Amino acid sequence: MKLQESSSHTMKTQANQQAVDQALERIPPLWPLEHFVAVNPFMGLTSLPFAEACSLLRRNMGQAPLQSLADYRRAWDQQLITSQDLGTVTNETWSKEKLLDFLRRPNPATNAPSVLSFADLLDESLPNAHWTDFIAEEMSKWCAVHFDRNQTIWNSPWRKEGLFAAWLSAARHDRKPEVFGMPGFRDYVKALPQDPQRVIDFCLEVLAPQGVEIADFLHRQLVIVLGWAGHVRYLDREDEMRGQKAQRLRELLAIRLVYDAVLHRAFAQKIAAEPSWACAATSVVDASWDDGLARWQLAYERGYQRQLAQQMIAQPARAGGHRPAAQAVFCIDVRSEIYRRHLEAASANISTLGFAGFFGFPIAHQTADACHAASRCPALLVPPLQSHEPQDEQAPRSRAEKASWKAFQNSAVSCFTFVESLGMSFATSLFSSRDRSLVPQAAAAPSLPGMTDEQLAGVAEGALRGMSLTESFARLVLICGHGSHSANNPFASSLDCGACGGHAGDVNARLAAQTLNRRAVRDILATKGILIPEDVHFLAAQHDTLSDDVMLFDRDTIPVSHQEELAELEHALHKASESTRRERAKRLGLVEKDEPSFAEEIRQRGQDIAQIRPEWALANNAALIVAPRSRTASLRLDGRTFLHEYDPLLDPESQVLTVILTAPVVVASWINLQYFGSRTMPETFAAGDKTIHQVVAGVGVIEGNAGDLRSGLPWQSIHNGETFMHEPRRLTVFLESETEKVDA
Repeated sequence: MKLQESSSHTMKTQANQQAVDQALERIPPLWPLEHFVAVNPFMGLTSLPFAEACSLLRRNMGQAPLQSLADYRRAWDQQLITSQDLGTVTNETWSKEKLLDFLRRPNPATNAPSVLSFADLLDESLPNAHWTDFIAEEMSKWCAVHFDRNQTIWNSPWRKEGLFAAWLSAARHDRKPEVFGMPGFRDYVKALPQDPQRVIDFCLEVLAPQGVEIADFLHRQLVIVLGWAGHVRYLDREDEMRGQKAQRLRELLAIRLVYDAVLHRAFAQKIAAEPSWACAATSVVDASWDDGLARWQLAYERGYQRQLAQQMIAQPARAGGHRPAAQAVFCIDVRSEIYRRHLEAASANISTLGFAGFFGFPIAHQTADACHAASRCPALLVPPLQSHEPQDEQAPRSRAEKASWKAFQNSAVSCFTFVESLGMSFATSLFSSRDRSLVPQAAAAPSLPGMTDEQLAGVAEGALRGMSLTESFARLVLICGHGSHSANNPFASSLDCGACGGHAGDVNARLAAQTLNRRAVRDILATKGILIPEDVHFLAAQHDTLSDDVMLFDRDTIPVSHQEELAELEHALHKASESTRRERAKRLGLVEKDEPSFAEEIRQRGQDIAQIRPEWALANNAALIVAPRSRTASLRLDGRTFLHEYDPLLDPESQVLTVILTAPVVVASWINLQYFGSRTMPETFAAGDKTIHQVVAGVGVIEGNAGDLRSGLPWQSIHNGETFMHEPRRLTVFLESETEKVDA
């Protein structure tokens, strides 16, 4: 086998590289489980109109991010979509009458992709062929070994090599493809060059797909191992954000194409493959189908926008003017909306604000029992600040307990079917020790070593301006992060704070409070126009979103002079926790009881290793409101809305607005689209059934004992066993600002 050169080689290579770049851009990154971050699964398609993106995904994946026609019929019948809403989405092609007539169309006969890999073609053409599954399993097993995060006992001897080079070294000795029916696999691999781009070019020459866009064809290749491709994209992205060159995903594509090229050599003549073999022979879904569904999806979203806008217009703004006894700054997370509403109802002397839950402190934090620092800031950022906890005598024991628990979680015996079959007796000692570390406990106060007061003041200024808190301070200002706790849950970090990179927000809150209480920092802030009165004290806390308990940190720093405000705040927090639990319990299907036993029942959900739905997290999120709290303080938003404090009068140059539009809006959109994708394309962008998950390589999960990594959210995060708990609407953003400034 030789690589043939031609006069058009350079031109073809450039075209191939562009197609490869396009295909790679369509792969969304998949974060590891230990700091799971919600991500927009349609990240590489943001330049396309919605309907075009739907058609592209339908071509390459056989699915589109749309609801069924029956769902839109139901929404129309229930007046969730009105004639007014429908009128806002008409155009020259789609009148109201045509859209209504569209509801009566029959569903298309196939959901299969119209762009095929050669393995896809063989599966369609040969009886009992399962080449696509075989390739996915082979590549998944290889990736699990190569990218293992200390879960397996055996380590790959080629792990220090690049992905493609390591695969070449192993594949040259791998007999399994030949045993499965792929003749000459090892000899084919031995003749390949080391450069993955040259291998891609060569494989495209061999496969010569006609009638399809090369970028679509390459995208289809990666879709077969979308989970591992996503994790590789994450690794590349981490390197790129730090200015390093990365091409692991390109290497993974080369590996995938080699399998197809070997199959093509072995079977192309046998099945008499046509030049246009990459185009599905079966009937393809008409492009107008996705266009029509996209129109109905837009009308569905307009219906919610109309209702929310009417609420905001109709409700009176809360009167202000007096100095509150306390202010509480919460994360913009939709779960905070419920708690904030009940806290304000518990005391008219307390006001609340919303800000991204890292509170303007982008840190890489190392806990006392950890070997490495972890990013506690939005995934869009590389943390410039380093923080740590002081070491203590319990750190080695804590590390050992966490290692034992992690080993159990990552083992086959942690799956729900095993626990259900054998019960709890086998794990008494393990879980008794785990109980101590599972429930949130206050760690030693973190610190930011090496930071000067001027540097700290710069961070503090950005935080205060970002939350529009530069005047009218209360005597007590609570900075409240959030986190969650749940047993036997590989996706536990998905319940924590997304703005803290899939970690709890306690450390960021404590560092913010510490910094803002420093006299030297306040003096510098005063020179920048932010005057914090002498009697103001900042206090950190954490909201446990599973139990709705709030833990106060560093109480010993609270002045005696503030005990009255503290008592009022604690009383209100207690009442707010009770009220929030009762509101959330209805969605959890719990029967209300007397408060002490009711609260304990909810807390125990986090300890129950068989509990597959500890909380609903951000399910049913639908909107982000960027405005003063006075705009929404009278509204019940049902935990569906991100709330970000913003006063345009304090931002004449729109500097804060620019940051909000490029960071919190993007992060909220990622979260929303993660749920949207998991709901509308569950086979592709959801993680499947928790009860049969197994953790692989310490990175992600598979369903059962084989297959690709599953991306997105588990089924139990969006469905209660009887009905969906998330309505798929793309994020609606309400901004209080001049239109010209938003458009600038």
